[in-house]
Amino acid sequence: SRLGGVALAMGTLISSILFSFSLQVPLSSIDQLGELGPIWLGTFGCFLLGLIEDLWNNRLTPRFRLLCMALILALVFLLMPSLVPDGIGLAGIDWILSLPLFAFVVCLFFSVGFINAVNTVDGANGLVAGVFVISCYILSTPLGYFSLSVGVFSGGLFLLFNVISGRLFLGDAGAYGLGAGMLLVGLAAFAEGVVSLSFLAVLYFYPCFDFLISIVRRYLQGKSITAPDNDHLHNRVHALFKSVFRSKNMANSMTGLSIALGTSGVALVGYLGGFLALTSNIWVIVFMAQAVIYGVVFVSLGKTELDANNQTLV
Repeated sequence: SRLGGVALAMGTLISSILFSFSLQVPLSSIDQLGELGPIWLGTFGCFLLGLIEDLWNNRLTPRFRLLCMALILALVFLLMPSLVPDGIGLAGIDWILSLPLFAFVVCLFFSVGFINAVNTVDGANGLVAGVFVISCYILSTPLGYFSLSVGVFSGGLFLLFNVISGRLFLGDAGAYGLGAGMLLVGLAAFAEGVVSLSFLAVLYFYPCFDFLISIVRRYLQGKSITAPDNDHLHNRVHALFKSVFRSKNMANSMTGLSIALGTSGVALVGYLGGFLALTSNIWVIVFMAQAVIYGVVFVSLGKTELDANNQTLV
């Protein structure tokens, strides 16, 4: 089923109710809903946009979905302007971001791109869910958001079911919802000064970097940058695991878990081991190392193609 996003949303709601009763915290006070309401609005709005596509496939054109997503995020940034960065520590870029209108447009552009990047890599079991659970776990302590702890619990349950059974997929609703949630919480964490931009780059490395490489590759090949692409890194890794495991689900799940742990997992190890502070800019070196490893693995695995049955082949 492609309605895994609905199942995850229901699980999150039920978990929130159970946690609120056990902790004796009213639901109305969770995460200061008045203050953080725009984050919930943006997450739920993108979730509904993806749900329409899951229920009525191809009913909405890609351009219309992009426009709707941009409008949803624009409303979030208008209601919560603190989410729009006014500087990232680079002189030239900081000058641009010092102009409110330019900062708004730049933030909106990259935000829409991030959510679509998350949706693009949602093909391997446990990949997006794994990145989501790791990010919720790391950011739950410095931000103190109740919903992030719930996200670890409900997201973890979905992750286990997804990788073990392979019968429930996030779909557009889940990918858009999780992408919007990770985006807005990441912006909030950066705005509150609890993480550096380079740490977020490491935490969200795979969806962002793979999406960028995919666009560049298609452009250099003379193809439309919005055309479907079945030669992502996870396609190549999946082709490798297919030759190792007889079970299709095992190959798919190992692909998602290995990439999630090999990218966002680096941020988790650094956080748990206390090797670098979340606010450190030295994380940029880790990001550069991730980029090099990505390139080496991508090239060494070789190009994947699709046969008539839509199966990846080396």
